[in-house]
Amino acid sequence: MTLLYDDTSTTEGSETAARTQRRLAVLGAARAVFVVAGYHGASMEDISVRAGMSKPVLYTHYASKIDLYLAVLQGYLDRMVDGIRDALADAHGQEDKVRRAVLAYFDFVDEDAGGHTLVFESPVPSEPCVRWRVTNAMGECAVLVSAELRAAGMDNVRAYGCAFGVVGASHLAARHWLDAGRPIPKGEAADTVVALCWNGLSGVQTTAE
Repeated sequence: MTLLYDDTSTTEGSETAARTQRRLAVLGAARAVFVVAGYHGASMEDISVRAGMSKPVLYTHYASKIDLYLAVLQGYLDRMVDGIRDALADAHGQEDKVRRAVLAYFDFVDEDAGGHTLVFESPVPSEPCVRWRVTNAMGECAVLVSAELRAAGMDNVRAYGCAFGVVGASHLAARHWLDAGRPIPKGEAADTVVALCWNGLSGVQTTAE
């Protein structure tokens, strides 16, 4: 009996891996171009050149510039939400959870200032899908923080409201710290916000009282 080797699955796997690599190259190139040139200043031609491929190939991955911009933006938003989730998972005690959540925002803006600009100062804020994605991500962060506040005995309404306060204070303070040129060490800046948030939260009535 003659056994025939079917390499179809191997070939398909190689093609899938190659396409994934090209897609990652596109996202990396787009990220770099959008950060430097902004949405309106970037062109698909610039992105294709940086990615090392032709525009027709680029368009097989993303149908338009806004689709590509949204993919880059979502990557940053996912990183921001995951940072909060991971920070809370590693924390011990309520105050430590607040500190880690605040510090996660400072880490986010500190590690990639360009990404922070795309998220919080999007050049296409009038685009509904851009606004929705940013608002949704901020809401996810607030949900994560509010879960910890509820666990500490705060009711749902107060927990969610306070969580948005923590999230809002954190990202605005982190943006100011970055825009001011990092005038003090990141840890000290985060601790200042933690003191504000923690002292404020300690005055909110909980159901446990």
